[in-house]
Amino acid sequence: MQERKRKPRFFFCSDVRERTVFMSIAVIRNMDTQGRIIIPADIRKETGIRSGSTLEIATDGTTIRIRKCTPRNTGSKELRDFLEPLYKNIRCGLAISSTDCILASKGCYLPEGAQITEELRSFIEESEEMFSQSGLCPPVPDCSRKVAALFPVTLALASKKAALLLFPEPGRCLSGAECNCTRLIANMITRKYKTNE
Repeated sequence: MQERKRKPRFFFCSDVRERTVFMSIAVIRNMDTQGRIIIPADIRKETGIRSGSTLEIATDGTTIRIRKCTPRNTGSKELRDFLEPLYKNIRCGLAISSTDCILASKGCYLPEGAQITEELRSFIEESEEMFSQSGLCPPVPDCSRKVAALFPVTLALASKKAALLLFPEPGRCLSGAECNCTRLIANMITRKYKTNE
């Protein structure tokens, strides 16, 4: 008895409603030399996939699943634009973090989307300014630097809690002027997102 080969199946799912679309022979696409395929227009239209959409690609044996996702760090470029002038003035590591992950950073290596520590999450949820010359806590697991100052900010999406964080070099103390500049930027971020709601 001859064993039948299983044909690969493609699943396209949308965040709003999951739907499985089995591709028929008529819409099979060839992959180019760089591994790209063209998603048919009717599937793109039905699932809301546009140029620049974030897609998750997963495999399960010979099945390839493509799922439309919401980008994790919406507005991170806008947030980095706030950090740039502040970094030029105070030359200190900076980051903006939600209660889940790092949204933007400057002057220190904290990748966008990196999960924060539980200790930092609890500090952000308190929504209060905090300072510690010895450092409050590491921002992400296995990080040698510690957060020396935390300024609460409110981002869009139902007053989402976040914070502007400062990471000076070890042994360097933050000046009052540096903290005031950072407080000003934190207030500007909150004001911008409150007016956009």
